[in-house]
Amino acid sequence: MSVSKDQSIILQVAGKIAADLTDKTSDTMTNVGNWISAFEAVSEALFGSMGMTVDAESVAPEAMLTDAFGAVEVAPQPASGGFQVRIKGKQHGPIPAWLNSECAKAGVTEVWDNRDGLAVNPKRPWFKAVNGDKAFWEPRAKR
Repeated sequence: MSVSKDQSIILQVAGKIAADLTDKTSDTMTNVGNWISAFEAVSEALFGSMGMTVDAESVAPEAMLTDAFGAVEVAPQPASGGFQVRIKGKQHGPIPAWLNSECAKAGVTEVWDNRDGLAVNPKRPWFKAVNGDKAFWEPRAKR
């Protein structure tokens, strides 16, 4: 996201005003949608009143949330035989299809996702069982 310091402050103010204007419901997704609508209207009004413009892509609420939280879009992966391994802690991308079958065979239901550290140590297991010593690497045929 490429915005100036002044634009960043305006966006923060717009976010706060949008939050204050948004009616809260018990449905989180409705709340988020309402906040996004309010944020877009408020930020447009604030920038316009100051004669400023900003690239719409830079202030898209979805892009701001992705940047702020380092979010990665994760599509649900079909589990093999109905089994779905759980990731403990932070998940670093989509769960590879091979992991579910390997964990099911080993009787592992929960793993740590170590893929964020592979650049530093490529020999490190991609996934490590939370309980026990089982470790999982991408199958050689996939590499």
